[in-house]
Amino acid sequence: MVETTVAGGARQRVDVHIIDDPCLSPRVKALLTRARRGPAMSADQFRESARAEAPDGGEVPLPDAAVEAMVRFEERYGGLWYPLIGSNGMEHGLDGEVTVHPSIDGWSFSGILDGDQTWTVEVLLDERTAMTLADRPRIINRSIMQRLESHAQLAQVRGWPHVTLGISTEPGQEPTVCGADLPALDVVATGPADKWWSNGQAAVHAGLHKWWGGEDVWIVRCFARQAEDLAATVESVRHAMTGSAWVNEDWCALCTHFRHPEQPASRRHRSSNL
Repeated sequence: MVETTVAGGARQRVDVHIIDDPCLSPRVKALLTRARRGPAMSADQFRESARAEAPDGGEVPLPDAAVEAMVRFEERYGGLWYPLIGSNGMEHGLDGEVTVHPSIDGWSFSGILDGDQTWTVEVLLDERTAMTLADRPRIINRSIMQRLESHAQLAQVRGWPHVTLGISTEPGQEPTVCGADLPALDVVATGPADKWWSNGQAAVHAGLHKWWGGEDVWIVRCFARQAEDLAATVESVRHAMTGSAWVNEDWCALCTHFRHPEQPASRRHRSSNL
């Protein structure tokens, strides 16, 4: 959204494609320097082919709000592609599939393909996003912009020395955080399945990894700009996150290799095509 002047000098908010938006945060702008923009559907195409589908596959009356939500999404994000961890990238757009489905959280449509997880992200009419794995849907972002801010923060720090931890919680619960030693909470980048704390010298990310079965599992990554500060960051995280069980996590998705739990890593010393 940007402001523009209309007749009479009034200011009006209008939608622009995310790549053309001059009002993005510096880190999102940096993330999108590697983005590309493919073709998107027009509003007329949406209104001609949109349909609503029941869980059994039958067609049901189409809510007007669903059509307008899909139009807004396509105008804002349609055709957007950018890489994050791997080379597949995050793909945005309905790609001709103009169908909404009812879910436990409301009407949604398949608007994003998460290339790193190679899985569909559903977009709700209020721009929250959800993912369904093992037949268990879960809200993962409170908005698409929050998702972009989280990805942009990861892109900023992924090359720093880091340690990957794991923590388990009761189903549906977030890790309990009660410590003043962590960096400040990054509210803009934080959502239901992504928690960020950062201060420019250190960063902590707790990301929901598994939410089916008898427990939820969160991957907790600790980053430090300087390698000598990493141990202190890890220690602060262990003191701050209480009331949950720490579990071994021996895979670093950022470096794409196994290592001993809590072994420091840094992508600065590994080749990458990103």
